[in-house]
Amino acid sequence: MQKFAQKWCLVSFLEPVDDGAKFFWKDWPLHVTLAGVFAADWKNTILKEDLTSLLVNQKQITTTAEDEDFWGEDKEYHVIKLKKNPEIATMHNSIVKTLKNSGAVFNEDRFVADGFIPHSTVQKHARLNTGDSVTINSVTLIDMFPKGDWRQRKVVWTVRLKES
Repeated sequence: MQKFAQKWCLVSFLEPVDDGAKFFWKDWPLHVTLAGVFAADWKNTILKEDLTSLLVNQKQITTTAEDEDFWGEDKEYHVIKLKKNPEIATMHNSIVKTLKNSGAVFNEDRFVADGFIPHSTVQKHARLNTGDSVTINSVTLIDMFPKGDWRQRKVVWTVRLKES
């Protein structure tokens, strides 16, 4: 059995990042997490087509940075929670439904659907502050183990959302 299984996540970058870009696991560009880590069969092109069809008609969403918090077993992840408005909740739920219908399995199912907390992790070089307006204008698939390397991340593809 492999030590690391292939995993993915979906985010919206808040700074420009090109498809194909790679970065170290501790050096994420500033982003909003839209669907936490999950396993899925991306060789199944229907999944990509289904997600793209869903997202190509999705309008951009604006929300607001609210509370700061620390997550993780040892409170090691500094996050800024975003207002969970109906638009972001609906988009998240649609993404999750599409993924689960294709057999995706989330690492932590308790953080999907009603348990979803939109957030942005504070990065070394950038962060959101309470009251900041945040526009989600794209959805990007991230490879969490490119070429089996758990320390790296790779931007696979991005779907731009429609302007409101």
